[in-house]
Amino acid sequence: MSQTAPALSLAGSSLLSQSPVDIRRQDTNSSALPPLRFHHPRRLALRLHFDDPERYRPDRVPSGCTRDDEGTVKAEPYPGQQCLLSVGDDTYRLVDVHWHTPSEHTVGGVAFPMEQHMKYARAVKDAGTDAAGEGDYAVIGVFVHPGQANGSLDRLLASARRSEDSWEVPEVELDALLPSCTESYRYLGSTTVCPYTPGVRWTVLTHPVQASAAALGHYRKVFPWGNARAVQPLGDRQIISDRHRWW
Repeated sequence: MSQTAPALSLAGSSLLSQSPVDIRRQDTNSSALPPLRFHHPRRLALRLHFDDPERYRPDRVPSGCTRDDEGTVKAEPYPGQQCLLSVGDDTYRLVDVHWHTPSEHTVGGVAFPMEQHMKYARAVKDAGTDAAGEGDYAVIGVFVHPGQANGSLDRLLASARRSEDSWEVPEVELDALLPSCTESYRYLGSTTVCPYTPGVRWTVLTHPVQASAAALGHYRKVFPWGNARAVQPLGDRQIISDRHRWW
């Protein structure tokens, strides 16, 4: 059983297990959680593209999706790159990194200027290949504040565009996209972009990273109305945290 998030049943309506959520003290329990272990190349090139919600035909919009979804910019490692996350006995491979402005998760009702999502798929060996199915995703959420420049993150954000063609950003340090402290909040939810797939094991880091105001400003120009999904009801779910708390 994965320990990325509390053990919760996937049964029942997916509408009751959606993301993002507001993280509040009364809904949070402190517990000893398995540490996050990132195994990233020191530097690598990422292929970026604009994830356009218009890829869905009007007559084929998945249930629950809205036509005002602004999409996002996704950065993906090239095939063969070993970008891994280990949590307890579970191993995940990086699918993509993308960004939402303002943040999708909130803490005590407070939103942050940006939230970065690092989406990983469970590594399952099947005939020598990695495969993942529904319920086999883990997402690391990182809040982003304006402040000191962050070479890798700044270059990724500054390259953002609404383009039909993909583009490359070389020499990216994935570890620079993460804070040095990886204490976290963990819960079971869903993807936050259409089709809002349930069964995602969320880890929202308590410590933010910084990026330059110019890079954040450029990304916001690409999504002037924002591209964050509204907070969803937590329902009877519980959020588990490390011993550290902001409040």
